[in-house]
Amino acid sequence: MSNKLFTEYPEHNEREYCDRLVEQTNIRMDNLYKDKERALRDTHTKSHAAVKGTLEIFDFDEEAIKRELNKRASLTSSQLNAISLKQGLLSLPKQYPVWLRFANGAFQPKNDCEPDTRSMAVKVMGVEGERLLQSYESKTQDLIVHNSAFFFVENIKDYYGFFSAVVESKEATKKWLYQHPRQFLALLKGTSSTPKSLLTERYWSSSASALGLKPDFDASKTSLVPVEYPAVIKYAFTPVSGEPPHNKIASQSRPGIPKLPFSDRAKALGLDPNKLDNYYRDDIIQALFQPDAQYCWDFGIQFQTNSKMSIDDTTILWKESESPFFTVGRLTVKHQIINFEKQYDFCENLRFSPWNGLAVHRPVGAINRLRGIVYPVVASYRYQKLGLSDPIPEPTGNETF
Repeated sequence: MSNKLFTEYPEHNEREYCDRLVEQTNIRMDNLYKDKERALRDTHTKSHAAVKGTLEIFDFDEEAIKRELNKRASLTSSQLNAISLKQGLLSLPKQYPVWLRFANGAFQPKNDCEPDTRSMAVKVMGVEGERLLQSYESKTQDLIVHNSAFFFVENIKDYYGFFSAVVESKEATKKWLYQHPRQFLALLKGTSSTPKSLLTERYWSSSASALGLKPDFDASKTSLVPVEYPAVIKYAFTPVSGEPPHNKIASQSRPGIPKLPFSDRAKALGLDPNKLDNYYRDDIIQALFQPDAQYCWDFGIQFQTNSKMSIDDTTILWKESESPFFTVGRLTVKHQIINFEKQYDFCENLRFSPWNGLAVHRPVGAINRLRGIVYPVVASYRYQKLGLSDPIPEPTGNETF
């Protein structure tokens, strides 16, 4: 029996595995940071920069999008009528200040020339509306996106197995990956690129979010029974030129990277083996230092249009040939002076989670349900190390350094 559209499904013993992952996360953080003054994030550990920007939500044609959606999804008239695009962050044409945190995806800081995912965590400020119960800020909406359109782990049980292996040892991690070849290949594919610049890279949410809630929605039922939403979407930020007609910018690789994956990249690039390669940090600082600097991304949403586009298994790519992204806004970053040393504490203390935001944009799917349990554990650990309150005062966009 196929899954229903716009519906997330619980896993067998899901909450048990989530509880075990909380234990493993605390062990992992202790292993890494117990004897250190500062604790970093357990993933996406290496910060490149905190960057100011603006997210403009357009006055998009809702009915035109729904007509196009109806051509691609088998929806009843009542299902189509129940979909409302203009709600939450998308309610009104408006410009919002944002903070962006660019980072590498790995568990620990390493050279930027090494294969890895790259992330852009977006904190939109001044967003009004009913909050998720898990929100720790009052007027922000977090969007976490990566330069891979999928995640490499299928489900919560497998993530528990993978993460437990990471906690145990590098050898155990390799063993787990060899025993799960499909997910190993997804990891290799998702970490294969080394982009020329993170300011011209495309980013996807890979996991899904609701677009609205049904009148009888009950949050306590998620992870226990199937839960249906009016619509389920994914997000993407696609780099475009700063001037009309805002043509898409093709991805480019960092110059000098050897094609063979087993090559010594640092040696090929002539890097000092005694210094950490901070290529992306340096590129962001230098690029935005230019007085005429302007970098833009189209902000798009992609609907689930058939049940094969899994909500819970994020290794399954939602093909754009089956469901294109609809542009609903634009993210813009302009000239600014970034002093990494002065901004470092601010950047590191920022907290991002897909669960920080509005109820109508509720994160859905197995990996997001897991994030809602594990992310607070890591944040609390980091803040306790620094003697900071949890949550810390939320940013406003008026911060200067």
